[in-house]
Amino acid sequence: MKYLSLAALKVAFADLFSERHPALVLSGAGKTYEPILLAKKQQIDALPGTLTGSKPLAEEIAEADDMHDGFGGAIWHMAEAYARWPKAPEHVRAAALRVRAAIIPELDNLQASYVEEVHAAIENRKKIEGLKTDLQLIPVAEGLTLLDWAEGYVGTAEQIGTLLSQRADADTGARRDAGRIRTAALAVLGRFRGALNDEVSVNLALPRDLEAQVFGLFDQLAQMRADALANKKGPPGGSPPPQSP
Repeated sequence: MKYLSLAALKVAFADLFSERHPALVLSGAGKTYEPILLAKKQQIDALPGTLTGSKPLAEEIAEADDMHDGFGGAIWHMAEAYARWPKAPEHVRAAALRVRAAIIPELDNLQASYVEEVHAAIENRKKIEGLKTDLQLIPVAEGLTLLDWAEGYVGTAEQIGTLLSQRADADTGARRDAGRIRTAALAVLGRFRGALNDEVSVNLALPRDLEAQVFGLFDQLAQMRADALANKKGPPGGSPPPQSP
């Protein structure tokens, strides 16, 4: 079970104290270890989500990215509308196209990584100052101008940068403790497994497959992780040589 991550342990402990709980308390060893295992489960459950599977501030970053892409797409399409409008005043069309060329020349820019979007915001913040006249020339709904959309586009990217920085600093102390909690949980599981096997070997009234009933999901998740690591590493020494016919 050495391959089990904290996320896997959280899932397996939840299963142990729900679906597999009857099997857990069927033996004397299980009854003895139940409160100890429950304490380990509670320690893992109390860890921040970033340490047991989810990333911190993921929803906030995704929301800011949606806003960023919305503003960017709106600016691009507004410029496209002026480019296609046959009766658009030439100076307005030129202003819209200058804005697009400077801030979001391609819609593919919206597919950039978070880091790339934050980097672009640094440059775009400087560009907005020089484009103010062009931006204010183009009205949008609710009495606003394209300047407001540009501020939203750059501002939300800057917000992503702030959130990424906060994520990097999040739960630093908890991360150190998490390793110790994982190690302790694996040690308790190992001791319980040994005690359970000893009891099953001398108590014929217990099911012969009780170990599998109790540790089934732990073992399955551990094997999945081991297989994933093996596939990632690939064969030793790279690709095997071709076989002679």
